Amino acid sequence: MEGLLHDCLYPILLGSGTNCHACVRQLKKRYDVGCVVLTGKRALALRVLPYVRLVEAPADLPDDILFSLLCDACAEGGYRIPLLVLCDAAYENFFRRNRDRLDPLFILRTAGDLLGDAGEVAF
Repeated sequence: MEGLLHDCLYPILLGSGTNCHACVRQLKKRYDVGCVVLTGKRALALRVLPYVRLVEAPADLPDDILFSLLCDACAEGGYRIPLLVLCDAAYENFFRRNRDRLDPLFILRTAGDLLGDAGEVAF
């Protein structure tokens, strides 16, 4: 199962806080998959990880621009399944307002859904 997820899962995370770091670490550890992280913060700890690609996308961007950045990131994944993970409360309003637009394109999860009680990916 884990080999299958490595080949077909394409995680895109919104935010760069503690939850984002935990998701990135666990996705790499369990499924050996890298992540695309959309954030408006400096995210210094994420910048040094070779399996993380950062995209400058502050949460206060207009919805259409942020949606476009997400679609661009999704297209880079090719035929892999895009998993969009909300990791930061700053993006929560965008996530909620655009749920109908996001739902057909992504598997939608929050960091809380993705991480189990022990901080491990709960698939």
